[in-house]
Amino acid sequence: MAKKRKAKGWKHTLFIFILTFIVATVVGGISIQVLNYTQLWVAVLILLLVILLHVGFDVIGTAAMAATEPPHHARAAKKIMGAKQAIRLVKNADVVATFSNDIIGDVTSTIGGAMATTIILVFIRQYPFMSAYEFWLNTLILALVASLMVASKAFSKTIAMQQANEIIGWVGKLMVVVEGLFPWRNREKKERKN
Repeated sequence: MAKKRKAKGWKHTLFIFILTFIVATVVGGISIQVLNYTQLWVAVLILLLVILLHVGFDVIGTAAMAATEPPHHARAAKKIMGAKQAIRLVKNADVVATFSNDIIGDVTSTIGGAMATTIILVFIRQYPFMSAYEFWLNTLILALVASLMVASKAFSKTIAMQQANEIIGWVGKLMVVVEGLFPWRNREKKERKN
């Protein structure tokens, strides 16, 4: 029988609120400032990267919810890189989904909209004769960005559900690389073993 998880309280909700606020402030502030002082093609490229980030994290969150533990336990028994991290991701699938789909997903979609508006302002600054069409440009570009994000997520969700264990396996390997960049994590592990 599946183990019932305890419902999260107000502290968890407050933590999510604060974390989302910090991520949105830092990422949003930096990206909008960068867009104001960059060329139009670079701004469009940054927006496309934000959309990719949005879709990528949605895939991770969905895969974590759909993945199962046994394949990763088998990989961990063979000492395959990232297997232990993958087990952690599957065991904490609700936390992974909240972070990936809700925090990163919602923040990137909001930032994507703000970036699209900034790109239109940069475009009008470079081509002043287009200012007469600002309303239509705003409407069309925002609709295009929203459609691109939603359609990409719809397509990638199917892949995330079908290839959940493989995706989580790759994310586990990526986590090993990221954890290797922080030497204090290795020290903590050694201290725990001792």
